[in-house]
Amino acid sequence: MGETTSAGPAGVPAPVPPRYEELVEEWGPAVGIEDARTRWGALVAAAESGTVTLIAMDTTASLGYPTWAALAPLDKVADPGRCPVWPLTAARPKLADVVAAATRFPGGVPQILTRHRRPVVALVAALTLVDLPPDGERIDVDAFLREGGTITLEFDPGQDGAADEEGGVLQEPIPERYVARAEAAEGGEVGQGEGDSVAEALLRLWRPPAHLYSDEPPYDPWSTPRPTA
Repeated sequence: MGETTSAGPAGVPAPVPPRYEELVEEWGPAVGIEDARTRWGALVAAAESGTVTLIAMDTTASLGYPTWAALAPLDKVADPGRCPVWPLTAARPKLADVVAAATRFPGGVPQILTRHRRPVVALVAALTLVDLPPDGERIDVDAFLREGGTITLEFDPGQDGAADEEGGVLQEPIPERYVARAEAAEGGEVGQGEGDSVAEALLRLWRPPAHLYSDEPPYDPWSTPRPTA
C-alpha cells in the first residue's frame, strides 16, 4: 500500500467534536460540502495519491453531533466490489446525498467513485478510519485470500453491564462486535480484526509486529551482569 498523507488545513470553525478530534489531528480539519464540491477535482486527485480529506455535512451548525465523511484512497475500504458506485461527474452535484449514504446510521455503506467506470477513490464514514492499524501491518484481504489464506468471521453478541443496588457500576457493558481472523495457508492464525460491522472487522484485520511474539525476556539495564566463565 502506498504512503498516506494528511490533507492541509481547510478552515472549519472550532471546536471540533470530541469524536472527530483524533481524525483532525491526523488528517487536518474538515471541509464543508460546498467547499468540497468547489475543489472536487483537486480533492479527488489528492485521494488518488493517498491523501484523506474529511468532509462535514455542516461546518457551521449542529457541531455537537455533525456527520462527517472522508474522501479516501480505495485501500480504506475492505470490500469495494460490493459497494454502491457513483461516477465522479454524477457524485459532485449530489455530494450531500453521497455523503449521507456513506454515513447514515446504522446502515451507511462506503460509496465508490469511478472515472470512466474505473474505481478511483471512496467516500466512507469518517469514524471508520479511527484506530486503523498502520498500513505496514494491515492484511490485504484480497491478496491474502489469493495466496491461499483463510479468513473466518464471527459475531460476538457482547455482554450487558452490571450495577449494584445503589447504582454503582460493577461491570462495564461490552458492546457487540464482529471479529475477523486470518489463518495462513500453512496453518496458524496470523492476524485479527474487529469492528461494528463485517466491513470494519476486515478493514482492521492486521498482522501483529513480530516483537509481540518474541520469547526473549525484556532488556533490563539495571540487572546484574552474568559472571564470566
